[in-house]
Amino acid sequence: MTSCSPYGSCSGCAGRSGSQRCQRCNSKWLATWRMPGGSSGDPVGPMRAGERPLVIVNPVAGSGRARPFWERCAAQCAAAHVDVEVVKTGRRGDAADCAAQAGDRLVIAVGGDGTAHEVVNGLLRRPGGGRPRFGALLRAGTAGDLARSLPSPSRPDLVPAWLTTDRWRPVDVGRLSTSTGRRYFINVADAGIGAEVVRRAARGPAFVGGTGNFLGGAVVSLLTHRNAWVQLRLDNGPVLRRRVRTIAVANGAYLGGGMWIAPRADTNDGLFEVVTIGDVSRWLGIRSLPMLYRGTHGRLAQVEFGQARRVEIDSEEPIGVEADGELAGNTPAVFEIVPSALQVIDWRPSGILTRDARASE
Repeated sequence: MTSCSPYGSCSGCAGRSGSQRCQRCNSKWLATWRMPGGSSGDPVGPMRAGERPLVIVNPVAGSGRARPFWERCAAQCAAAHVDVEVVKTGRRGDAADCAAQAGDRLVIAVGGDGTAHEVVNGLLRRPGGGRPRFGALLRAGTAGDLARSLPSPSRPDLVPAWLTTDRWRPVDVGRLSTSTGRRYFINVADAGIGAEVVRRAARGPAFVGGTGNFLGGAVVSLLTHRNAWVQLRLDNGPVLRRRVRTIAVANGAYLGGGMWIAPRADTNDGLFEVVTIGDVSRWLGIRSLPMLYRGTHGRLAQVEFGQARRVEIDSEEPIGVEADGELAGNTPAVFEIVPSALQVIDWRPSGILTRDARASE
């Protein structure tokens, strides 16, 4: 397994990501894993004849479960004569750097939602045109929210068939601009209590799991969080002034280790599902947590749903923003949909995904 993080040979480049290293060390770093890509042009399926997909493994994802999970998958691929190239990340940013240099190859992320977030951002900053091809084996992470909207095999013996299927489909991504710059997200971003929960959940013990840490972070945040006044605008509509707990801008349907925040979200309709949770009291916020996991929070008078291609959120005092479970700066924030930005392997058991189908083969 090749490493994505030799970090060059000069002392000035030690510990730096690809975009920060000097040209000499970055070239040496790329040479440790880079292989020729496939032919140019749009594919007829996820994997072209004779192509070696690039598999980017985050070995520490899921408390270290990602590496043995992929090793079992790799054994199945070898037995089925499916040839892949594998790299592993060493630090934050490595997955994005690897994906950015992958050319037009099929890129597979093995890890959690954070690994997928990095890979998507790397793919969308790569030079050249065309839609990048992306697959994600996310069952080795902690939260697994993206896997509920973009299914992939949880059994290693199914991975060779997944890699060689001729079924693929386009998916949208979101483009987010905040105080810290621009990034892409493939699942859900939000402004408000979500960023506070993410910050707390990231400090939780890994053995508790994504759902447990998120739930614990949510409870503590609900007890301490102060709702904020925001200005919200959907597309070219009027500016709405709301006192909110959070505003979720959803491409996928789930966040927080299984919260069904946006039941009507579709990853390929060219629209965000915008979920505004208004001035909810601390007690009601805690009492309604089970409704978020069941997707029934729309029954609350304080919850509003909308759809938009562009969402603008501003506030009198900066509030935190997160995207795909990663902290992403503060308001003001602008969210824009990028339709059909990626091609993904289509592993849906049927044309329409039910909630159960999203979480299984």
